Amino acid sequence: MYMKKHILGISWKALRYMISEIQYDGRITDDRDRRLMITYAKKWFSDLLLSSTFKFYDNYSIPKVKRLDEYIDYIDKLPLIDPPQIFGLHPNANITYSTNRAKSMLEK
Repeated sequence: MYMKKHILGISWKALRYMISEIQYDGRITDDRDRRLMITYAKKWFSDLLLSSTFKFYDNYSIPKVKRLDEYIDYIDKLPLIDPPQIFGLHPNANITYSTNRAKSMLEK
């Protein structure tokens, strides 16, 4: 089967399949989580990923650095708690999470 190649000869369709179906398939046991991973792969793994304007969300982009210590520095500057929008969720998802977490702690 012929796979269409894009920038730098990358077959995004093959890469998406390898990451979302092969690499994570054994680790993702919930069907909804599996579908979510496939959706993220379709959205993010394309020629757009290599553009200078690509962002996962505000302040969440691929760092333009070359050395390991620069990557570590970039990662250290990311927030400790990610906003729900980075995962494609509504900001109110934090309210639901906090409510469920509090209920779970109080029930024990």
